[in-house]
Amino acid sequence: MRSQTLLLLAATSLTLSACLGGGPVKSNLSQFHTLDSVPASATFSVVSWRPELDRSLEFRSYAQRLTAIMREAGLRVVEPGQPADYIAYLDYGIDDGRPVTYTYNVPEWGVIYNAQTTSTVVDETNPGQQVINSTVRGTDPTYGVTGYKQKVRNRTVYARFVHIDILPKNATARTTPVYELRLKSSGVCGSIPSLMPRFMRAIEKRFDRKSGYSGKVKTGGVDC
Repeated sequence: MRSQTLLLLAATSLTLSACLGGGPVKSNLSQFHTLDSVPASATFSVVSWRPELDRSLEFRSYAQRLTAIMREAGLRVVEPGQPADYIAYLDYGIDDGRPVTYTYNVPEWGVIYNAQTTSTVVDETNPGQQVINSTVRGTDPTYGVTGYKQKVRNRTVYARFVHIDILPKNATARTTPVYELRLKSSGVCGSIPSLMPRFMRAIEKRFDRKSGYSGKVKTGGVDC
């Protein structure tokens, strides 16, 4: 009985978490690249699409993580400020959010009987043969969900993104990138510093593994 109750509580907790938008961070990720055509001796540098961010400690933290991911993939990434053959442009952001109304069911708990039957009893003392309905219940009650109550909650959902483009150092507006990644995500967390470590884990799972990949990537933790 105790184990069944614990399972019900766990399932209820997961259901509420999903309904209220507090589940794992999920991202839609796509990538295309021609890195196989890049010489093995080529060097790379990670910078921001927005030059004003290059001196930001927050950006440098994300750039260092991307540098580690690229090095793990076999790319030669130089330290910031050093000349490189290719530039990896990192960009990220979040919108102001939009209100969303969630409707969800909250379980109501109580005693549940394992068996329940209805019998018909005739009152022979009554000349009119009055019929009395009585209920006979089983003798092994358990504690569980007896019903559900609907509730409504308002949350703010944010759209988040991470873009990575790798181009030759002398690229122009018409130059085709050798690597292009787009990550999109939505959820109730509006904090980029809280989300970027999870976005980087999603990028690490797919970086340089398959050109043309497009799909959902789920990372651990809770979406705030």
